[in-house]
Amino acid sequence: MTRIEALNQAWPNGKISTYELRGIDDAIKLGTTCKQYWFRGHPKVHESLLPAVHREPLHSAHPNIEFWAGQRFRLRAGSFASRVPDWGDHLSWLLLMQHYGVPTRLLDWTESILVGLYFAAGDPIDEPGEIWCMNPSRLNYHSNCHICMPDDPRVRYLAAEVFVEPVRLPKLAVDLDLQSPPDAALALIPPFEFPRMAAQMSRFTIHPSRDGNAMIEFLLRSEDCLVRYTVPAGNKATLRKNLASLGVSEETLFHSLDSLAKTIREEICEKDYDLVNPPHFETESGSLQKEIPGDPEIR
Repeated sequence: MTRIEALNQAWPNGKISTYELRGIDDAIKLGTTCKQYWFRGHPKVHESLLPAVHREPLHSAHPNIEFWAGQRFRLRAGSFASRVPDWGDHLSWLLLMQHYGVPTRLLDWTESILVGLYFAAGDPIDEPGEIWCMNPSRLNYHSNCHICMPDDPRVRYLAAEVFVEPVRLPKLAVDLDLQSPPDAALALIPPFEFPRMAAQMSRFTIHPSRDGNAMIEFLLRSEDCLVRYTVPAGNKATLRKNLASLGVSEETLFHSLDSLAKTIREEICEKDYDLVNPPHFETESGSLQKEIPGDPEIR
């Protein structure tokens, strides 16, 4: 089944439920309402949740592109870094490849709406961005499992599938006590291999194929499980400034000298802030607010 066929089957008119997110207040409402959801921000509207290795033109660039790219990366990486994963630690290799931009079957998510918004409000500044909001528990429900950890047999199989020759995969499934190989996207809580993963509150989905019925948009067919928000281009600059004021910047999310330098370049162009008194938050009765209202269900 193609992606278009899957969307037409899963969603009315073949379109994901989409709303507009304009400012920090909208983001805070979304984040505090959907506490167990994961978020993904794109600086441009893609309308798709395919990982890089399943997107065109990469997908068609080479037969069995995952095995091709994975083997070459593992063979060469040791000459560039003093420490690399053990040869058979397939998930760590996948995370390392993803970290440095090699196309993989992993898709980045975050538990923080502000981190997702940071990426959605990025360049190009003159085009709208988008934020996806997903319920990871409902995604894995379709594979009869909870949110996966790194040692889950399904995750181990899907990571090994990238690097292991196809003739060895049936034995691998038996060794992992799997009745059948996983055939749908899975939500994964990763080990934090790199500082930026902790800073970005990283989460991942791992995707066995680009087939329509394996993708998130087909598996999660209602907006209480999956919804998309567009970020208007005209709001991006203000959002980035507000996020920086809240401590969400290139420096804090990427934690490198390069990101520090980029933050300083942005700060040079900022006007000095006038000193103002902190605001007071009061209820309608005039007393200080002490309780946080309950979280409504997202609609």
